[in-house]
Amino acid sequence: MIETVVEKVSLSLDSAILAEARQVAGRRGLSALVNDALRIKLQHERLKRLLADQDRELGPVPEAELQRARKTWPARKSRSNRAA
Repeated sequence: MIETVVEKVSLSLDSAILAEARQVAGRRGLSALVNDALRIKLQHERLKRLLADQDRELGPVPEAELQRARKTWPARKSRSNRAA
């Protein structure tokens, strides 16, 4: 079994976000929620770097392929529609 090393840190957070995060975390605890959120954010950042590297190496995805993919995948609501 791989042992996870943890480190205690001090953070300054927006109080409204912190209050909501505490509600979401529940029994699991704020530390677990923050750890999960950071893991996801870091995965997104790695993916963005990988895609940027591929764009530099291979060029951007051709517009025709983007259009084909958009027709194939189900419609996605815009961010403004999801927030409503």
